[in-house]
Amino acid sequence: MLVFHLVFWLLISLLLHTYIFYFLCLKILTRKSRFKLKLKLTSKLTSKLTSNQVAPQTTQLPKLTMLIAAYNEEKIIEAKLQNTLELNYPLDCLEIIVASDGSSDKTSSIVECLSKQHPQIKLIEFKRMGKSNVINAAIESVSTDIIVFSDANTMYDSNALKELVSRLAPQDVGCVCGRLIYHNPKDIISGTGESIYWKYETQLKIMESHLGYVAGANGAIYAIKKQLFEKMPLGTINDDFMISMKIVQNGYKSLYAPEAKAYEEVAPSVGGEFKRHIRDGAGHYIALLHLLKLFNPFIGIRSFIFWSHRILRWCAPVFLIILFLLNLYLANTYAFYKILLVPHATFYLLAVIGLLIRHRKKIPFLIYVPFYFCNLNLALFLGLLKALTKQQKTIWSSTQR
Repeated sequence: MLVFHLVFWLLISLLLHTYIFYFLCLKILTRKSRFKLKLKLTSKLTSKLTSNQVAPQTTQLPKLTMLIAAYNEEKIIEAKLQNTLELNYPLDCLEIIVASDGSSDKTSSIVECLSKQHPQIKLIEFKRMGKSNVINAAIESVSTDIIVFSDANTMYDSNALKELVSRLAPQDVGCVCGRLIYHNPKDIISGTGESIYWKYETQLKIMESHLGYVAGANGAIYAIKKQLFEKMPLGTINDDFMISMKIVQNGYKSLYAPEAKAYEEVAPSVGGEFKRHIRDGAGHYIALLHLLKLFNPFIGIRSFIFWSHRILRWCAPVFLIILFLLNLYLANTYAFYKILLVPHATFYLLAVIGLLIRHRKKIPFLIYVPFYFCNLNLALFLGLLKALTKQQKTIWSSTQR
């Protein structure tokens, strides 16, 4: 019986860590790192003031390639390319590759037409084989040292590319992720949750970046040094996570550039968002098999971030199921657990109510929080089942917009 008590409180502790205590740990760690950085900068400034040497200034921006893997994006691809051409970045330093993953609509013809007007644009067509395989193949056509990965439905802020490359300049930095901002013009309820969750994730990334290691890039906007790219294994679903975390696993820093902004609209329905989370969840579990070095706690802060932000978070669905079953069992014997079962069961009841009224534009906060939390974890659990049974397909379809 003692074992059940210990497991119950251990699981609660792990859940509190990944959702709350980890955030507080980062607050403390980043405060210390910022203090050390201030001392370092002050020391450098003092040495410069006592020296008559003037450091040479360089304004030359590096050449880069924006790689867009696209499947049936005829509705948005022209706007995406126009947005890229209008960014505050020299066109003679910019190459745009659209890698079409067997598109069956007008995507390729639109890109081909624009490429005749703008030499920076290049179309590469592949048979339908999934995004990660398309990226593996398209990388061979990249001629620049820097690659920026983007999605067809992502629009960049004018200075986004400059912000990315400026943070990527140091030799020990291998990846830089930009800030994705979700628009929710139709007030989709899932989009509201996505925005709240994304703000929380953004704060985590900012603090992780101060420590040198962001736990995964976002495929909408991130840049890497081409020489650090590792070909993704077959079955890879989350290409952005795999590419960026392989770079971290190999010892290079992965930073977050909140000034490098990009914009997307949320999925148009709760169901669409749920399916995306299932697919992402399956992809993350599969990726863990190729990132085993990051499990080693002796490599320091990289492993701490990986365990806290990723592994424990993805274990949460299983933890939650075990916790509820243990609470039911222990409530039969101990009054304390019987009392604890009331708010525990109420939380899930509110989530069910949220599910039933999910099509409303506004849901009370006390119902919405349990609903969104359970919705995310249910999607993760289904993703886990798909990963274990190898039912998740590697090919993807563009989100309906």
